[in-house]
Amino acid sequence: MKGLISKEKIIELFNRDKKTFLIVLVGIIGVFFIMVSELDFDTKNENKKATKFTNDSYEYCLYLEERVADIVSLIEGAGKVEVMITLAETTEYVYAKNQNDTKKTNDNSENLDNQSDFVIIEKDNNDSGLLIKTFEPKIRGVAIVCEGGDNPTVQQQIYSTVSAVLNVSMTRISISKLASIKE
Repeated sequence: MKGLISKEKIIELFNRDKKTFLIVLVGIIGVFFIMVSELDFDTKNENKKATKFTNDSYEYCLYLEERVADIVSLIEGAGKVEVMITLAETTEYVYAKNQNDTKKTNDNSENLDNQSDFVIIEKDNNDSGLLIKTFEPKIRGVAIVCEGGDNPTVQQQIYSTVSAVLNVSMTRISISKLASIKE
């Protein structure tokens, strides 16, 4: 095993210079503890936070997919429809803030000091921010697979409908024919 220190060399180093060996050993153990401390063993709480954060966006996406599939399936010639929507971001929440502006005047200058704090409300013994606005995520793209996806007339009707309903450019919409599954 070329390149690795053998057991005999380690024992020889320990016997020759015990002080240096102990310093190196303490350093290696220290690096080991630093690496272990960087690992996140509490992934359950992190997953809950991430799920809560993205859950609204995921539900919004599912809702849109279902509604688009419903409306496209009503187009003559579309037939069976499957829809997938991708979002460019997550839901954004805007919370109310108290804005405190104070003007400080010195001999020859004026300073404006801005401070803002979120408005906190208590509901059912829980404190939370006062939500004033929610921005739904922007749609990145729409994929539609349907039985009539190879018909140019049906495709054009689907492009027009989905573009109008979701306010998405036609270049962000893909329409394909549903594969026939032989049993």
